[in-house]
Amino acid sequence: MPTLDLRFAFDEKGIKNFAPSLVGQMMTYWEDDRRLARGRVTAAEVKRDRYGNPYVEVELEPAAAPA
Repeated sequence: MPTLDLRFAFDEKGIKNFAPSLVGQMMTYWEDDRRLARGRVTAAEVKRDRYGNPYVEVELEPAAAPA
């Protein structure tokens, strides 16, 4: 499962309220090889960077290929 760091222009209280709403949502993101991919958020956790700024770390489950 890919893990992504998401940075938003929220204060700490706003980001703590927003992070749980991401679980279960479909998300489109760029992979390292510059390929656009889709996945469903399975977990979202608020963390802090080395400067103390909050960000959201999400785990994604790749979406099933369309049939």
